[in-house]
Amino acid sequence: MKRLQIGIGILRPLILGILLGATLFLSERAKQWEVKQPVARQRGWLHDDLYDTPCRWCYMKVDEDGWLTTPVSNLKLKELIHTPDKEIVIPILPTVYAPNSDDALYYNTILESDIEQGDKVLVIGTGSGSDAWVASLKSQSLVYAIDINPMAIANTKATARLGNFQVKPTLGDIRTIELCEDFSNCDFVLWNMPFLDKEGEIKEVNFHDGDRGSILESFLTLLPSLLNKDGQAIIFNTADALKLINFPNVTTKRSGNNAVCIIRNE
Repeated sequence: MKRLQIGIGILRPLILGILLGATLFLSERAKQWEVKQPVARQRGWLHDDLYDTPCRWCYMKVDEDGWLTTPVSNLKLKELIHTPDKEIVIPILPTVYAPNSDDALYYNTILESDIEQGDKVLVIGTGSGSDAWVASLKSQSLVYAIDINPMAIANTKATARLGNFQVKPTLGDIRTIELCEDFSNCDFVLWNMPFLDKEGEIKEVNFHDGDRGSILESFLTLLPSLLNKDGQAIIFNTADALKLINFPNVTTKRSGNNAVCIIRNE
């Protein structure tokens, strides 16, 4: 009996046909996946128009007068970064919250805190990575970070590269993620939180704001498991949020309707 021989002329179109069929199949499956996964685009930070927004740049500095920031567009580039250990220019990617002058109370509290060299610092809602940078100036060690927004994780990595510090970022929702060992025994936990507005209706809940209490309450329940004994949390929120914080050892600072709360774990 003769063996069946397949010539190259038949084999080549056969292979191409298989590859084409596989491509069409995977393409159709991808479309089905997009239809079945609407949640991601309802989260608030995944909007097509926001992804089309150009990258911005932000200048930050710490000195004897404290922390300050301004958009780079307001400065001459040749005047920037005279002291690399105290100044930084970072990108602000689309959908990522940009630090602004209203955050000064939070950043100055970090600068005035008891963070020492070698301390383990966790930054929740790391955003652009600006507070991770300030924390690294004091701890001089690896900073841990988490954010629900994938663009913020990328932004934090870029900030760490530009600021020459180490960061270990994790993508996830602090309220639901299964926490690993990285999220325990922290000396400090920092969070510039989504602002609480329990009195009025929040007109627009977007990628960095709008909490009616659930985020803060979940965090306060979780906090003791994040801190070591004598560890501290520095959180920035509205003055209304202070009503929900019932820890025994709490220090607060206020500036207008904004407030920083320092919680000590005992």
